[in-house]
Amino acid sequence: MNLAERLGFAPDDRVLILHADDVASSHASNAAAIECLEQGSLTSASILVPAPWFPEVAAYARDHPEADFGVHLTLTCEYDPYRWRALTDRSAAPGLYDEQGYLWHTVGQAVEHISVKEAELELRAQIETALAAGIDVTHFDTHMGTVVQPKFMELFVSLGLEYGIPVFIFRADQERLRDSGMGYYWSALEPQLRRMDEARFPVLDHILVNTLECPPEEKEAHFKSLFADLWPGLTHFLIHPAKPSDEVSAMTESAPLRAQDYELFRDRSMAEELARLGIHTTGYRQIRDAYRSGALKS
Repeated sequence: MNLAERLGFAPDDRVLILHADDVASSHASNAAAIECLEQGSLTSASILVPAPWFPEVAAYARDHPEADFGVHLTLTCEYDPYRWRALTDRSAAPGLYDEQGYLWHTVGQAVEHISVKEAELELRAQIETALAAGIDVTHFDTHMGTVVQPKFMELFVSLGLEYGIPVFIFRADQERLRDSGMGYYWSALEPQLRRMDEARFPVLDHILVNTLECPPEEKEAHFKSLFADLWPGLTHFLIHPAKPSDEVSAMTESAPLRAQDYELFRDRSMAEELARLGIHTTGYRQIRDAYRSGALKS
């Protein structure tokens, strides 16, 4: 049974989570995600807890407990002119910090320098900070894919199981990973899938994540093509919306791509396209609540 079936959908139903990453990275990302959730087509989003604009979105989440927000667990900060630090003190986890005193720029640097114990201290701090801020956390996912690297994957799944909160892990097999150039993940992923299945924990069927690089003028057609070719089961589709601003333009060369994500999902047109294709949408709250209540089918 795929995850969509476990949630009560038919075996051939196509179900989509429409998700915003990088909330709290800027005021522009907060404003865009909130608008796309309230008035547009998005169903879920995740928050960078160490990022400077966390307090703004935390206040919104407290005032809107129905909003579907997860924690965008992060061990990296990729930007050059704009950085954030770990929540864990450097004396307790020196491996979290680069030479300038910030989180590492790249996934490779984070994997090389951060121990699993140091990662656990920081990821717990991010989760507990979100919960203490009043956010009803619906899921855990990963900034830049760092915490689903083989070194940290067991920890990531363990945190999901401990908190009873779904995690961003999908049901890949060895051949599927090998065909995508990620065959080295299998030895780490396979035992975690077994753990999750033994606990009757939800596991995503598919993910669509490489959406930021597509040129702005091609995005609408590309996304609609992805939706038309969607597989049966539950798919996590992510974008990085941010309103156009000098702030985001100074942060990253991807500012125009993020602005286009916002333009495409700020209204109901994408949701209407999905309905036309017969595709259902959901968020992580439904998954989390079904798991916690025992309503998630086996």
